[in-house]
Amino acid sequence: MAFVFGGTEAIVGSAAAQPIASPPPQSPLERRREGPADSLGVWLTTVDSAVMFDPEAAARAVELFARQGVTRVAVPIYTGGYAYWPVTTTSNPLQLAVDPRLSDPLAPTQLLRDLREKGIQTLGWMEFGLMAPVDAPWLVGRQGLLLQDLNGQVRWSESPGLDRVWLNPALPEVRRALVALAVDACRRLPLDALQFDDHLGYPARFGYDPATLALWRATPAGRLQPLPTADDPTWLRWRAGLVTTLLAEIRQGMAKACPGVALSVSTNPMPFSLEAYLADWPSWVSAGLVDEVVVQMYRRDLGALQGELERPSLQQAAQRVPMRIGLLAGLKSAPKDPQLLQQELELVRQRGWTGVDLFFYESALPYLLRPTPAPTPRAEPRPSP
Repeated sequence: MAFVFGGTEAIVGSAAAQPIASPPPQSPLERRREGPADSLGVWLTTVDSAVMFDPEAAARAVELFARQGVTRVAVPIYTGGYAYWPVTTTSNPLQLAVDPRLSDPLAPTQLLRDLREKGIQTLGWMEFGLMAPVDAPWLVGRQGLLLQDLNGQVRWSESPGLDRVWLNPALPEVRRALVALAVDACRRLPLDALQFDDHLGYPARFGYDPATLALWRATPAGRLQPLPTADDPTWLRWRAGLVTTLLAEIRQGMAKACPGVALSVSTNPMPFSLEAYLADWPSWVSAGLVDEVVVQMYRRDLGALQGELERPSLQQAAQRVPMRIGLLAGLKSAPKDPQLLQQELELVRQRGWTGVDLFFYESALPYLLRPTPAPTPRAEPRPSP
């Protein structure tokens, strides 16, 4: 892969405009797929679920997946400011600790092995990406690594009472830390793919910290407009280029360390993905940076879902990489009727998409455990009179 990093121009010039590699004709995930073309996946979580912390619950989940034909499972390995495997010291410049709620630091590794033994594809889900808890111990004394909004604030409210901060991808220190973490995971965990999601980008209101502004003001557009509005198209796409540069470095690191592990991204639909989180995934696809895209279509209305499925960005990307659809199975506070989820699955497959991932395990249980209708008996031929 020929891509230069380290200078202002390398950061300003998005990798999206300079393809670094042609996508493989078939991703590692596709090569490992066996059985029917239809593929059902599930995300596990560390919130509203005991499956990551209770070995018996994990064992039951593995058996259920194998019995119900679940073909792939995304296991969280970086979330809540914690790692879910003992990261090698030299690969852990952020000094991430293993989640203390784990009964055994190696329990997630064993869960991944158990899934693989059942023939289920394993994805290591690096959920937090650039996001971090506002009170993460490893951030003490490292405020300079954080993005700021126009008012100099670093806090971002994910939900009432739940504040987050965002690491700055313009900083080489941040990029090196995430690359090291990704490489350590793909080398040491039994994974078919490593998956980042929309948190690999960051909310569009951020980017007004001194480091990012200094880089911006060194560009022709930045000299003309040193303090742009958050939704300015040029400023927006330039900051999206910073995220693309980070992804390109992750891709390079994985290509050297673990070429058999696919790089997957789970994103929002366009244009929301770009406009809200600076995640320009169609450009990632065009540049050959990812092996797979899962588009999160978390809707509760069939008409809205149909509209998302008809977006041209999906069709265009599907010509280059495998595309999957992410469906919301429900939340603890807002469960979804399994019948509605079934209708959504049927709609997705009617539109030609054969890969679907459900968010998340606990909310998908009513669907996975539903009684399977008995096949209609075939009519016996009537005897001739």
